[in-house]
Amino acid sequence: MVPATERLSVSHLSELAFEAPLHYHTEYELIHVISGSGVEFVGGGSAPYAPGTLTLIGGGVPHLHLCAASDRASALCEVLYFPQRLFPVHLSELSELRWIDVLLERSRSGVRFTGEREVEAFVAAMKRIDGTEGVGRVCILFELLDFLGRSGDYHCIDAGAGPCAGVCGADEPLWRVHRFLLGNLGRKLTLGEIASSAGLSPAALCRYFRRRTGRTVSEYANALRMARVCNGLMHTDQSVARIAAEAGFHNLSHFNRLFRLTTGMTPTAYRRNLGLCRE
Repeated sequence: MVPATERLSVSHLSELAFEAPLHYHTEYELIHVISGSGVEFVGGGSAPYAPGTLTLIGGGVPHLHLCAASDRASALCEVLYFPQRLFPVHLSELSELRWIDVLLERSRSGVRFTGEREVEAFVAAMKRIDGTEGVGRVCILFELLDFLGRSGDYHCIDAGAGPCAGVCGADEPLWRVHRFLLGNLGRKLTLGEIASSAGLSPAALCRYFRRRTGRTVSEYANALRMARVCNGLMHTDQSVARIAAEAGFHNLSHFNRLFRLTTGMTPTAYRRNLGLCRE
């Protein structure tokens, strides 16, 4: 899914299919699942999704939705995109916008709302936005974000994401590393190679990465590898060992432990739950 922000700052797109690969963009994304189920990857975390799921994803945060095979043809979502530039530079200093500031900070970790009231508020707000023009659209957005920010019914999908992870521009080191990793996940990489892709020394890259993402380069690379593994389990008949190796996991026992920690299940169980286990 690609944000349509050329004409409108607040863009509501409905009845979208889950077709995008692992990606990110500078806009915030509030995504509501209409139909279908699967696994949602946000940053270095993951969580199952089902109809009614509502998640806020921060700008610059890699994300991916893997839909179950049985639901793929009919799976749909609606998405609200909105840019950082809508908000004052010193947002945290404005008491009236305190809860919006809190919510946007949390979005760096992927905020999954767990209450029915939050989903109902989103659906109602989208109907109002679709019937409104001009500044009224932004006012409705701010009201919705304030409501969601005050909610206690949520959890963070990537609980390990640091508070300093932020918007990433196409020319920034984080984006250059992201592209380099995606193009080289299948082979063993040294920290020096990765650092060179960003034009930094290994030590500088480690400091930069921790500051921008809250995790190490290795943790970030493993999150990308894990998303590729899940995609392989869903869309191919290849063995788990081959899929893991092609994603860069060359130690199968280490991969199995990491996969269970990430998804809460074994690769075989993951495939079976998505209707893809071929025995």
